Amino acid sequence: MKRLFMVLFGLASLHAAATAAKTAGEEKIPGKNAGAAASLWPEKMDPSFQGSRPECFKIWVIRNLRFPADRYDVGDEAKVEVVFAIDKKGTLTDLKVTHCEERHFADRLCKTIALSPKWSPGRTKGKPVKTELEMRFVFRLVAPPAGQEELGLCAEECDIHTTADRMPLFCGGGPDGFRAWVQRQVDSLMGPGALTEPRKLILRFVVGKDGRVTPAPKPKYRDEDALEQTVRQAIAAAPAWTPATIDGERVRFGVSMPVAFGPGAAGAEYSDKDAYRVVEVMPKFFGGGLDKFRSWVMAEVRYPSDMLKRGVQGRVVAAFVVDKEGRITMVEILESPHPQFSEAVARVLGRASRWTPGRQDGALVRVEYTLPVDFKIRSELRFPSGAAGRNRGSSRSY
Repeated sequence: MKRLFMVLFGLASLHAAATAAKTAGEEKIPGKNAGAAASLWPEKMDPSFQGSRPECFKIWVIRNLRFPADRYDVGDEAKVEVVFAIDKKGTLTDLKVTHCEERHFADRLCKTIALSPKWSPGRTKGKPVKTELEMRFVFRLVAPPAGQEELGLCAEECDIHTTADRMPLFCGGGPDGFRAWVQRQVDSLMGPGALTEPRKLILRFVVGKDGRVTPAPKPKYRDEDALEQTVRQAIAAAPAWTPATIDGERVRFGVSMPVAFGPGAAGAEYSDKDAYRVVEVMPKFFGGGLDKFRSWVMAEVRYPSDMLKRGVQGRVVAAFVVDKEGRITMVEILESPHPQFSEAVARVLGRASRWTPGRQDGALVRVEYTLPVDFKIRSELRFPSGAAGRNRGSSRSY
């Protein structure tokens, strides 16, 4: 009887705890019990490829690309942008090329993409939904492994990533160690006390697949001062990092970090005043991310008429920060073939609507983005009927 009483008492305790938890949960959800089950799901989930995020699909595609050696050469490079959908059953459909330099590269890429295994579909409030994705493939042809020459030339991914399964590491640690290393190098190169006032610079560089560091290109329309030149020299001489990986493959990774120099640099604060590159909750532009903003920029930016008449083409690379209030600030043109292109892009960025700001550890933070915009005079790809004079641009979603 005593044992039976203990069992009944335990069951009653469990029931009481469950009831209390249910009641507490109801208090947090507006209305009566409506939406309680749905609240277990995120509002929206992107499709996943073999248990990983969509970027891993790029690695899978490039790993399976093959090109006949009698028609292609080692070192050939290609950039192809596509859009496709993942339907409710996880099937890849509606594949379409949105930009390519050489059509034959796009044809072979699409044949490989069409062989995609099933995905896990995207979800909205727990229910499978059809989701459209945009991807950019940048690759270089390389010789096949020994003994596999009959398969043709292989492809090597050479795009620059800003997210990865395993982030790059400097001497086994994160960015703080590299900041300290750069600060020491600059002090050594310029001499102690050379800087009399505190300064902060945004360091931009690429960690290659072999871990070697390459500084970002020099600005074309202004001269670097002594500190900027010294920092560039230090970055170029940096020891090799442990490279980033996606799905086990080494990838090129773009790094952007603020670093303080001069008096007080050792104790400088970074987390609140400076921009992140990747945060827990990324900023949203009308409910979407950089891909949606890219679509807006493509629709708004205009090809400078003088450049169009002269046949001038090229790429503008712009950096900007989405601040804690969702405004676009600190617009900087990193690369441009002509000032008129720079002005066209900066003008559009300057009048963009506010974003929903990003968050890190629950706090609003500033987030930095880099946006490439291509100006190409290609009638069959860039200027459909009724849109002459308006550039379509390009950037990276995945």
